[in-house]
Amino acid sequence: MLAALLVAFFLGGAAASGALLTEDMLKDFSHRAEQVVVDPERIDAITKEVASLHDELKVFNKALAKTGNSLKSNYTDHSADAAGMQEELDALNSAWVAAQSRVLDHRFNIRDQMTPEEWQAVFAGK
Repeated sequence: MLAALLVAFFLGGAAASGALLTEDMLKDFSHRAEQVVVDPERIDAITKEVASLHDELKVFNKALAKTGNSLKSNYTDHSADAAGMQEELDALNSAWVAAQSRVLDHRFNIRDQMTPEEWQAVFAGK
């Protein structure tokens, strides 16, 4: 999975993948949720969770870009060793696992603010 992220990053930037969480996906979700959920307290809670997801995305994208730049430099450096590159990949993988855990927490916090019908309406046609 990490290799796929790096390939996507190098070929099209950090938001190149269609299956990964992107800023556009968060904006679209927020817009749909605001139209479906009418209770102001619940929509406020959802908005805060989406903002936290956005923050997670920004932090991880920065880590991905930093690792990508470093690896690109290492790939072109004849004297670079595999161990150093692997350390960077391992650190990025750990950041990915931790970020995904937090993202899942936010996802379930959002779900807890929505009825099954609201949830279905937000994702209808997706």
